Amino acid sequence: MHLSLTRRQYYALCTMVLLSPLLHLVPRKTAAEAGCGGWLSGAAALVPLLLFAALLEGILRRGRPGEGIGEITLRALGPVAGRAALCLYALWFLLYGAFALRIGAERFIEAVFPLSQPWPFVVTILAMAVCGALGEPKALFRAAEIFWPLLAGVLTLVLVFALPGLDVKNLLPVTAADAPGVARSALTVFGAGAAVLFFAAFAGGATPETPGRARCAMRWCVRTCVLVTLLSVFAIGNLGAGLTAQLNHPFFTLLRNISLFHAVERFGALVIGLWVLPDFVLVSMLLTLAVNCLRAACSRDGRLFAQKNPPALVLLCAAAAGAGALFLAQNAFETDALQTNVVPVVNIVLLGVGTVGMYLIGRARGKI
Repeated sequence: MHLSLTRRQYYALCTMVLLSPLLHLVPRKTAAEAGCGGWLSGAAALVPLLLFAALLEGILRRGRPGEGIGEITLRALGPVAGRAALCLYALWFLLYGAFALRIGAERFIEAVFPLSQPWPFVVTILAMAVCGALGEPKALFRAAEIFWPLLAGVLTLVLVFALPGLDVKNLLPVTAADAPGVARSALTVFGAGAAVLFFAAFAGGATPETPGRARCAMRWCVRTCVLVTLLSVFAIGNLGAGLTAQLNHPFFTLLRNISLFHAVERFGALVIGLWVLPDFVLVSMLLTLAVNCLRAACSRDGRLFAQKNPPALVLLCAAAAGAGALFLAQNAFETDALQTNVVPVVNIVLLGVGTVGMYLIGRARGKI
């Protein structure tokens, strides 16, 4: 099986995957760390994100035709360390998928179905993701290409109707004393964006090697930081930094006071229902990556996406992610603590090891 993607499909998937953690972390955590200056987190994260994207593109350019970051890791680290790294990545993907499932479930519970148990929502999202992981990987990228314009339209509509409630006084003043908080909030944005770029880079060899490939990555980083800025401005501007920091899902809380020409009152449930699409794409992609990393690590054929995903391995990985979603945390408070304090640190460490560490070892060994 040969995976071939357009740059549009590639970055549509990146954006869809980013939307799920973005609306959970960005308005709330950036406001908690930087106060009313949280809306500057996107601008502050732009340069580090551009540098990371340039580093990742540089590594992919050193790969052989058709190689993504997984195949380059195997070649750079050698058969033993490379396979161990792929197994570590698979574990990372399953852990990230578990948190994505749990956060998606708690979003429904908090905003639409109070006092419900998380397992029906976890099972529903996971069943959808398994269907996506059992299909061809290219179908997932095509789905992201179709879903993203729909969600972009919904986001635009929400921001337009939230504009009358935006109070500029909630965004100011920002002083030099806020700089450390803005820097910490920028690290949150950078971690989420860089993780998405790294996940997608496992399929980086499936995109055409054109002179403008690096520019596409740069443009995606700019669009991402603009989106982060808009979400933060509207959340903090409407709700205030203090309330935004206290809410688990401030963006969806913002929807409760919005009506659509008085025809659809409090249409937040509709928007939250649509947000199952980013959850589906994210968890499907993570399952697909985990399956391919494990298959490549445990076989002589070190190529990812070379074969159709084995159904038994997909179901095994799905069961592991589902169990993690249900048992890693007992309530929303524990989930929030792990998602805000543990997952970002793990992301940053593994991103550093997976890019800078792998590149330096590969260059020292003369393999890349």
